[in-house]
Amino acid sequence: MTEKQAPPPAREPKDRKKPKNEGWIRWWGLGAFVGLAVLLALLWLFLVDPFVKRMIEQTGTKLVGAKVELAAAHVTLSPLGLTLTRLQVTNPDEPMSNAVEAARIAMSLDGLNLFRRKVIIEEMAVEGLRFGTQRQSSGAVAPSREPGDAAKPAAKIPMPSFEVPDIKTVMATADLQSVKLAESLQADIKKAQDDWKKRLTELPDQRKLNDYKTRIEKLKSSAKGGLGGILGATGEVAAIQKDLEKDLEGIKNAKTDFDRQLADLKQRVDQAIKAPQEDVQRLQEKYRLSPQGLANMSGMLLGGKGGEWVRQGLAWYGKVQPMLAQAQVQPKGPEVVKPIRGKGVEVRFAEREPLPDFLIRTATVSAQLEAGDLNGKIENITPDQHILGKPLTFAFAGDKLKGVQSIRLDGAMNRVVPASPRDHAQVRARGYQVQSMSLSDSADWPVTLGKAVADADLQATVSGQALAGQATVGLQSVKLTAGKPDAANPVIKAIGGALSSVTGFTVKAELSGTVEQYDVHLTSDLDRVLKDAVGKQVQALADQFTKELQAAVMAKAGGPLNELKSSFSGLGGIGNELASRLTQGSLGSALPSNPAEKLLPEGLKLPF
Repeated sequence: MTEKQAPPPAREPKDRKKPKNEGWIRWWGLGAFVGLAVLLALLWLFLVDPFVKRMIEQTGTKLVGAKVELAAAHVTLSPLGLTLTRLQVTNPDEPMSNAVEAARIAMSLDGLNLFRRKVIIEEMAVEGLRFGTQRQSSGAVAPSREPGDAAKPAAKIPMPSFEVPDIKTVMATADLQSVKLAESLQADIKKAQDDWKKRLTELPDQRKLNDYKTRIEKLKSSAKGGLGGILGATGEVAAIQKDLEKDLEGIKNAKTDFDRQLADLKQRVDQAIKAPQEDVQRLQEKYRLSPQGLANMSGMLLGGKGGEWVRQGLAWYGKVQPMLAQAQVQPKGPEVVKPIRGKGVEVRFAEREPLPDFLIRTATVSAQLEAGDLNGKIENITPDQHILGKPLTFAFAGDKLKGVQSIRLDGAMNRVVPASPRDHAQVRARGYQVQSMSLSDSADWPVTLGKAVADADLQATVSGQALAGQATVGLQSVKLTAGKPDAANPVIKAIGGALSSVTGFTVKAELSGTVEQYDVHLTSDLDRVLKDAVGKQVQALADQFTKELQAAVMAKAGGPLNELKSSFSGLGGIGNELASRLTQGSLGSALPSNPAEKLLPEGLKLPF
């Protein structure tokens, strides 16, 4: 049996090469990775920063209502942060100026909270902050207000006139209440006279009352026939007595009514007699400054500037409000989320340490003012203070500035309880140099504070809409000028001299009302200086004006008052007539309890 041999092994083709050793790096993969990285870097370099810049500009413009512009925005990954260069926020009311301009803003972000869709800025630095800078082009995006809504200029504080008014001019337009009162009262008295004359004709007169007496005498004569005649006439006497008493009752009631009406008219006449003096006082207050009026001089001099500063402060306060306006009153208890069939529902679970969606924990600010740099810190900037549980606080300070030795500003804006907002701020300034401040631009009586050194303490609180505040300003090294040098009025000259001698004074202000309607009440020891200096001159002019005014008023009201007195005196005759009738009737009614006794001879009485 023949043994089979195994087939020979297959030979490899001669043209096939052995695989080479590829090593640790796959160059094609490395190239792909590098290409992707370069692509991402290019996208980051050319797209991310412009995207952030554009987003900030669009969002800011929408919130402010005017252009918000950035020169550049730069995002860094390590550490995670954002740097803004030259931020300009246009003033909506003045499109050619910036409300705020910052040279550089740098901030560091909490990267972990970004994944939770929360923008938490741990630290922010604001450098080169300036206010009211000029723009090269308009920053308006829409009309800031309708033409009819243009801001109205602040009402000027009226300065007093120290000229004695012309009496003829005053009386030509004067509405004298004394004349009106006298004419009206005279018409009422005339009507009363007519009514009482008519009523007297309806009452028993002297002739009728005497007739009762005559009838009784006749009965007495007819009763001399004896006791029987007397007894027969008794019934007729009783009837006469009854009629007489009825007439007397009517006269008594009329006399009571007359006395009451007469007393009322007498009171009104007395008021009418005093009315001319009241007219004098009213016109004196309207046209003439009394020495007591100088007590309000500081309010007139400083009220305009004080009101302007309050308006500016409230305007800036209104601009800050949108930052904190998103907080809403939260409902009590957990929020109930109703599922929607077929759609996903986002449920926000309670956090152990809740954080708002946006928060700047600390912002250090360096503001560049005309006087110098003002540095400060703002903490807890968020529209959701009710979540954070902390209010926004701020504190700024500057020392050795140009024109002011030191200034401190601090306060808080509290929206932790959205239903009860409360904001507070206080300012303390020392050594503020005042230069050429116009207190009154009146052409007749200009007043200028040439220079002064002021120390000021101010504080203000806004609770809801209620506004309250106090301020104390002490001025030293004062130089005041008032009035025209060639003024002929002695009072203006005296006030100018008094103010020129003032070297220092203190002003106190009380702020009250609401944010929309507020009141500023000013007091100052400057009032005492003015009153002491010019009180005699003012009093002399006031006395002169009062004397002339009294004569003019009495000349106009004297005629109606004299006619009024004459008409009132005429009522006395009616009263005398009623009294006379009442007396006459009373004599006739003095009958005995038994009418028959009236018929007896004198000295006799009935035995029963």
